[in-house]
This record gives sequence, structure tokens and C-alpha cells, in this order.
Amino acid sequence: MFTSLRARLWFSYAILIILILAILAMGIFIYIIRNPLIDRQALARLDAAQTLIQRQLNDRATLARDRGQFLERIGNTLEIRLLLFNSTGNLKLDSQPNSAEISFPVNQTRPAKRGRITDQEGGSWLYSSWLMDDGDILVLTLPRQGGLRLLRSPFLRETLREDFLPSFVRAGLLAFLVAVILAVWMGNWIASPLKEMELAARTLSAGQYQQIPITGPDEVRALAETYNEMVEQVKASQQSQRDFVANVSHELKTPLTSIQGFSGAMLDGTVDNDSAWRKAAGIIKTEADRMYRMVVDLLDLARFDAGTLVLDRDQLDLERLLKQVGSQLIPQASQAQVNLSLEVEPLPNYTGDEDLLSQVFTNLVDNAVKHTPAGGFVKLKASSEDSTIYVDVIDSGKGIPAEHLPRIFERFYKVDHSRQNQGSPSTGLGLAIAQQIVQAHGGRISVRSVLGEGTVFTVAIPVTKLDDRPNAEEKD
Repeated sequence: MFTSLRARLWFSYAILIILILAILAMGIFIYIIRNPLIDRQALARLDAAQTLIQRQLNDRATLARDRGQFLERIGNTLEIRLLLFNSTGNLKLDSQPNSAEISFPVNQTRPAKRGRITDQEGGSWLYSSWLMDDGDILVLTLPRQGGLRLLRSPFLRETLREDFLPSFVRAGLLAFLVAVILAVWMGNWIASPLKEMELAARTLSAGQYQQIPITGPDEVRALAETYNEMVEQVKASQQSQRDFVANVSHELKTPLTSIQGFSGAMLDGTVDNDSAWRKAAGIIKTEADRMYRMVVDLLDLARFDAGTLVLDRDQLDLERLLKQVGSQLIPQASQAQVNLSLEVEPLPNYTGDEDLLSQVFTNLVDNAVKHTPAGGFVKLKASSEDSTIYVDVIDSGKGIPAEHLPRIFERFYKVDHSRQNQGSPSTGLGLAIAQQIVQAHGGRISVRSVLGEGTVFTVAIPVTKLDDRPNAEEKD
């Protein structure tokens, strides 16, 4: 029961309206108990009776012995209890002698002209007093109708039954009906996007990447936007996995075909002399080495994706590392007739994985040399600024078309048709691995290129001290 969001909203609105009606009824009950309106009406009645008595006594010469009869008669006529006290506070006249005794004034101190007073039995009375010319005090009283006594009044019960309760019940039913309508509308407004999200989530497991409309309250809209972003990420991830499998299959198929073909030729006797044997064996080894490099690169990427590759952070001389990378590739650059130069400023000591960073810069310089035509240049430049080390690999090659730049770090992505590719075939994983290594060091790698002018790869890594490295990072 009440397991759905709509049912809970309806139930909460119903409880809310019932609670409001209960509070309203309690407020009316308290108002009735206190009953200030009836008190004011009673005091006004006493004031009017007092004015009438004053006028009657002033218009006629009433003797002292006749005044008591007059007050008793008019009190019975007006249904008001009249009390007459002398100046010492002794009771001289009570128009209702059978009622509980009222002492006035209290403690020989004359109270206010109007207010409430209590009899000896605890009954509450409203009074209005008048100091007469002869010093006597005339007190006009009416029993107070407020408090629990009022609830026992037949007049009140009749009024509540005939006038108040029908109107209150009708208003409550109307409010409850309006609340139900609002609850249904609100429930649909809130739950409809969630229902669409639920249906979209069910279709997501079947491979259907359905976007949902951004509607409803702010929280639901934020949830819908997050869901749509998740769908796009899942879609991109699935597509990336499919592309990855297709690319791996394609990249492995080529060397395997060569290995299979030449090994078969060696077995069936097609290769029948030492020269052909050496050639076939060389091709098989080249393709096997290519497969080995690809498998190693794939394993590295898998470890990065799984978060299991732990950096061997240590304090290193990055200036020495870059010079070492340049020295190792000078023979290759000379063979390609490319001028390789280094422009390395003094750099601060850096804490990182020397082997992995060497792999990054070697890969970038090697790619630059391979894709720079004879007579061109490659420059390895390094500097530091604001606790960040910048390493630029600049070449004078043909450049990369702008439409390929956003995808240059994708796995297996190649731009062979726009750049020369000399030497051994590339796996298309070098830049992807370089990006993962740089990001693992808290840095970033970017590229900018102009067709016909060349390409610049920039590696920016923050300077960290040995004490800043995470405690959990140990040598893998």
C-alpha cells in the first residue's frame, strides 16, 4: 500500500488537509472557550442597563427605602443580577439572593468599573459598577458564558449544529476535494518524468539509447539531465568498445595473415632456398614484434582503465631525462635527414615515474621525426612557469587537418593520408598511452597544428615534491 510515488503524494496531501482542518477546528474551539465576543456583548448589555437605571433614578425622586424595590424589580425585568454595597463594602441588596455570594469590593479596594469577578463557589461573573451619589456602589452582573460552561449551553449546541457544523463540513469537503485534485496533478507532474526515465532505463539494457524530455520540478529536471548525460556516456562507451574490438581485430589480422602465410609457405616447400627462408623468417619476426608491441600497449591501456597501474614516483631530474631522450633519437633523426635540436631551460626537481615519462617524450619526438620530411626540423623545448613544467615537441611537418585534431588521442586513430609514415607500422596507440600517462601525473597534453607549417604537442605537468606523493603509491 502506498508504494508508488503518486499514491504517497495523494496520501500526504490528504493527511495535510486533515491536519489543517483539525488545527482550524482546534482554533475555533479555543475561540469558543475564550469567547471574547460574547463577553463584549454581555458588558455592553450591562452598560446599557446601567445607563437605563441611572436615567430612571435621575428622572424620579426615589426614596432610599423604595430604591431597593426599584432595583430588585428592574433587575428581574432585565434578567440582570444587581448588587448594592455601602461604602464599607457591606451588601445591602442582592436581586438574586439564592445565587452564590459575591464580595465587592475585594480587600476593601474598589476594582475597575468593568471586568470579571468570582463568587464564593468559583463562578465567573461579568460586572459593571457605578458609584452612586450617596456613596453606595451599584454592581450589575451577568454570569460569564465562556469556558467549558459555554459548551453545555443548549443555545451553543444548537448554533453549532445548525449554523457552524454544516458550513464547516462543506468547506472541509471542498478543501479535501481540491487537495485531491492538486495531489493528482502534482503527482503526475512529478512522477511522469520519473516514469519516462524508468521506461528509458529499461530500454537502455536492450541497447536502445533513448533520451527523456527535461520536464517537471527542478530536482526532477536535474535528474533527467544527469540521466541523459549518462545515456550519452554509455552510448559513447559502447561505441568505443565496439570500435576498439573492431580495431584490435583489424590490427591483429594483418600481422597474423602475414605470419600465417609465410609460415605456411615455409612448411609446404614454397620457400625452397636459404635466401627465401631468411626473408620469410624476417617478415614473421617483424610482424610478431609488431603484435608484441600492440599487446604490450593494450595491456598498459587496460591497466590505466582499470586503475591498477601504480606510478613509481621518485624525484628525478627532468632536464637530464629530456636531454637523454633527444640524444637517443639523434641517430634516427640523422638517418631521416631531420634536424633535431633541444632547447631545455633549467627545470625544478620533479617527482614522477621516470620510465613512463621517458616513454611519453620518446613517443612524441619519435612521431615528430617520422612525420617530418627530409630537410625539416624537430625541436624539443622545455620551460617552467607558475609551478608547472611545459614540454613542447615542435616539428615542421605537413601538419594535421583541423577535423582530425579532436580525435588525435583516440585509440587506433591514424591520420596516415595526411602525414608521412616512415619506418615500422604504427599501432595507433602511442598517443592514447601518452595521454593516460600524463593525466596520471596530474597533467595534460594538447596539440595544435597548421597545415603546411607543422605541429606542436605540449605536455603540461604540475611540479610536485616527493613529500606530496600519495602514501598508497608504491612501485608496481
